[in-house]
Amino acid sequence: MADKKQKIQPAAHWELTDLVKRYEFLMHSTRDVILFIRYGDGKILEANTSAVNAYQYSREELLAKTIMELRAPETRSQTLKQMHAAATCGILMETIHIRKDGGRFPVEVNSQGAVIGKEHILLSVIRDITERKISEQLLQENEKNLRALFNAVSESIFLMDTKGIVLTANETIAERLKISLKKLIGSCIYDLLPPEIAKQRKTQVEHVIRTGKPIRFEDVRFSRCIDQVFYPVFGDKGDVVRIAVFGVDITERRKMEEKLEVYAFTDQLTGLYNRRGFVNLADRQLKLAKRSHHKMLLFYADLDRLKWINDHFGHEEGDKALSDTARILVQTFRESDIISRIGGDEYAVLTVNADESVSATILSRFHKFIAYINSRKSQKYKLSISIGYALFDPAHPCSIDELMSRADFSMYEDKKINKAADFNPTHFD
Repeated sequence: MADKKQKIQPAAHWELTDLVKRYEFLMHSTRDVILFIRYGDGKILEANTSAVNAYQYSREELLAKTIMELRAPETRSQTLKQMHAAATCGILMETIHIRKDGGRFPVEVNSQGAVIGKEHILLSVIRDITERKISEQLLQENEKNLRALFNAVSESIFLMDTKGIVLTANETIAERLKISLKKLIGSCIYDLLPPEIAKQRKTQVEHVIRTGKPIRFEDVRFSRCIDQVFYPVFGDKGDVVRIAVFGVDITERRKMEEKLEVYAFTDQLTGLYNRRGFVNLADRQLKLAKRSHHKMLLFYADLDRLKWINDHFGHEEGDKALSDTARILVQTFRESDIISRIGGDEYAVLTVNADESVSATILSRFHKFIAYINSRKSQKYKLSISIGYALFDPAHPCSIDELMSRADFSMYEDKKINKAADFNPTHFD
């Protein structure tokens, strides 16, 4: 039996020696620094090859030092407290270490307490995290730059999840919602909107999630017009995981468009609708009258002898005659009627919800205002305006061009009467 034990012991010793060699190989092959540190005074008891390379000391120089000597001066006051934590329950921390040449480098330290023989030691695995810190710094700088760019644009931008939780946003959208950026991030966007608007936005977001396609609309609130776009952001599986929201304030553009539209539809001399504006609005009224079975009258008027006025009194007086004609028409017809100067000395008026029973009253009022103009002492000539009209009957509908042609023919019948009269344009009765 004793002989058997003697045979086993050499084998066990060989296995233990082999195990130690394996651990030594691993310790010296790893890229991380490994230090065995005495708990009592912080003396370095053992160091691997990576430690020698990292700190630039020889192995002998390294084993003559304490862990405090490898740390940056401003971190040494924390050493004893951290060693106690490592010995008690282990510690994972970041700090600054110093090389032999004085160079500083950030490290991550994973330190655990152990007892080898009768001595308390700390096994510390130390990783150089210089590259990670550089990456983090670059990431932070890029994030700051992106945030600055994010806030520099006048467009409102924010990113939300599919439930409406705001993940990130710029200052513009915070200002529009009248909330701080800090409070906005993490809030549900629907809670910040009026109930009816929130309901509409939920429906739109659900559409984007369901179809995977962006949606665009105009949001008019707080007297501002915002051109909004909801863009889907896809996950790894191809499903929509977030919604990117962009909003451009187009209020000024809309105002300019309205001004341009008014300009395009308005005669600059008289302020009445021009031909384009008249035809556009009159065509709509004809369609409406046809559906509602309401009759209308279209009056066609022509300022007589405009060329004679220009030749005898100048174009400024001619413009005044055109403006006087416009004022007579505005005073004669209702505000709801469409009054226009369709070109040169010609005018057209569409009276809505009117038939021939009111034509005599309208013409009487029209001639009354002409007489008033001619009664002025300052009037240099007798103003004369020929006028005719045509009836639009929804039972027998026609186009606006046909209606204008008929009214124009009626106006020329009146003009023949004026020309047939012995008329002296400078004579006042």
